[in-house]
Amino acid sequence: MAVDEIAASLLHQVTTIAGQVTGRMQEGLERLDLTGPTANLLWVLNPEDDPQSLRRLATLLHCDPSNISLLSAQLEERGLAERHPHPRDRRVRTLVLTPEGRKVRERLLTVVAQRSPFADLDGEEQRLLQSLLAKALNGPQ
Repeated sequence: MAVDEIAASLLHQVTTIAGQVTGRMQEGLERLDLTGPTANLLWVLNPEDDPQSLRRLATLLHCDPSNISLLSAQLEERGLAERHPHPRDRRVRTLVLTPEGRKVRERLLTVVAQRSPFADLDGEEQRLLQSLLAKALNGPQ
């Protein structure tokens, strides 16, 4: 197989997997009463990390900061997150999970793990794939 054919095949596989992820996650998200965008925001709010500014969250999710404001409000309405001033710069707003938000995030991660197209890969295969994808994502832009 020529290099161009391999690249095209890889892109096809990645987009197919992305579609499978979306489809497989939908039922789980509905059970958690989450939309795709609110689930994505909940996902990146790792309680072990330092609080992220709303602007940084927008960058991580590749969306406009106004979208993060709307999604933040939706999570706040459900009692899953709260906006707080950043600990080092009080002018900057952050989004922090509530205890209930942590529980829902944990259930979300469980749903993702169970329904992932990668669930049938063993631990070593998952680590290898993770490493290769990280290399591809951090490569030349």
